[in-house]
Amino acid sequence: MTVPENHRQKAMEALQQGNLDLAIASLELALLETPGDLEVYRAAGRFLRAAGRIDEAAAWYQRCLAIAPADSIAMMGLVAIGHAPVPPRLPDDVVLYVFDRNAGTYDANMRSLGYGVPEVLRDLLRSDGVSEEGLLDVLDLGCDSGWCGPLFRPFSRRLVGVDLSPRMLALAAEKRVYDELVQGEILEYLGRAAGVADLVVCANVLMYFGDLDALVAGLAHTLRRGGRFVFDVEKGEGMTSGFHVSGRYTHSLALLEKALQPHGFVLTQVHEMVMRSELGKPVAGLHVVARLPA
Repeated sequence: MTVPENHRQKAMEALQQGNLDLAIASLELALLETPGDLEVYRAAGRFLRAAGRIDEAAAWYQRCLAIAPADSIAMMGLVAIGHAPVPPRLPDDVVLYVFDRNAGTYDANMRSLGYGVPEVLRDLLRSDGVSEEGLLDVLDLGCDSGWCGPLFRPFSRRLVGVDLSPRMLALAAEKRVYDELVQGEILEYLGRAAGVADLVVCANVLMYFGDLDALVAGLAHTLRRGGRFVFDVEKGEGMTSGFHVSGRYTHSLALLEKALQPHGFVLTQVHEMVMRSELGKPVAGLHVVARLPA
């Protein structure tokens, strides 16, 4: 079931006007018509969480879980506000929910944020001496709507995009730069793709993984010797991944080295920059090229 359109519209209009209480009241009215609609509870929790009204957000997430105890989206809402333990990675159904729900406005939103990670990663590859002569088999993991596709096509003999979201893959297909698009989970794909790539690109992906061990092992399995892995993370501190209210994980440079080096990766390029502003504060990021020795 979905939130009745009139109540959804009223809630969104109230939010745009800065009236959170009216938005929540509109969602309460939606529950009178569709009492089992999980999206109502999720939306209320999301709105309240963004406003810093943590206890109220927790109450809405708990109401959702009382109806659907296995609902990962509500559970991760509680994780984001510190009311539940942090899992080693974001559940697949949460990732799918987030990206499918935002597919229609994704490109416009990223443009408005001045999203430039793919360009930074491309330039790091150039600095690392990688030629744009179309000689490499390239994997774009978590390709989203295909932002990286046009930028990494010049490096590619064959360019494959992998993503969990069918709606994102449909947007990527419109760019007409990929030789193949695969709908699937990243770790599962890496597990069955041995030695198929010279370059793996992960833009805006690792922040959905807390524990990187399985991902790095999969990359070592998929990359050929001498292959490169280029990626970005939100910068954290210490030797454990962090998790913040946005629902993403952070990683320090020391933690990246700890995850990559046992699998033979050598860091060849590291670039730090502010990725965006969140809640009025700058979010620092690390952009990295890691290489398997030839």
